[in-house]
Amino acid sequence: MTLGEKLKQARATQQVTQQTVAEHVHVSRQTISSWETGKSYPDIDSLIILSDLYGLSLDILIKGDTGIMNYLRKPEILKRLRPIHLILLTSNYLFLIIFTFFLSSRYSLWALLAVFITNTLAFLYLQKFEERLSPLPIAVQRWQSGWLPTLLCNVITTGAMIASPWWASSSTASYNLFSTAIVGWACLAFLWVMNRISHLKELEKQVTKRK
Repeated sequence: MTLGEKLKQARATQQVTQQTVAEHVHVSRQTISSWETGKSYPDIDSLIILSDLYGLSLDILIKGDTGIMNYLRKPEILKRLRPIHLILLTSNYLFLIIFTFFLSSRYSLWALLAVFITNTLAFLYLQKFEERLSPLPIAVQRWQSGWLPTLLCNVITTGAMIASPWWASSSTASYNLFSTAIVGWACLAFLWVMNRISHLKELEKQVTKRK
């Protein structure tokens, strides 16, 4: 028997409606219906509330349903993917800096640009995969996975920009560093703003549910 079938059976035994359960778990009635039909799964906090409400242990609820087991393993998968995410994002910045300021050969530049594009595509694919696994809103997920490497690279780029008058061979390098630093800090600010907006929307939803 699947988790959804167990939840539906337990609710029928308790003789309560989906709306009553939804109010108890602080979700919508449609969400309860989606859980009972197997279209989606409750998170661990909701499972605990349902377990207490129906008087069933977590082991009984999830045992035999491989779908919910895989769903609950997603945070662990995300944890293992995060270092790869950070390495790809950091290496992208390093490729960009080397490409812009240190290589003079035309063929070397094209080769490094190809590596940079390939690395960027890999990073975007990984980010999309992480967003599908994460229960968090996309803006929050992007902030949590991207703020640290972006900040570190922005600090490095800004430091190089400040030091460029002493080592740069041309004013073009200083200008490119300045442009890179501006874009980097703008990206970090954009991630932070979207994260705050997502957080405020979530708070608004919680207030609406309580009403």
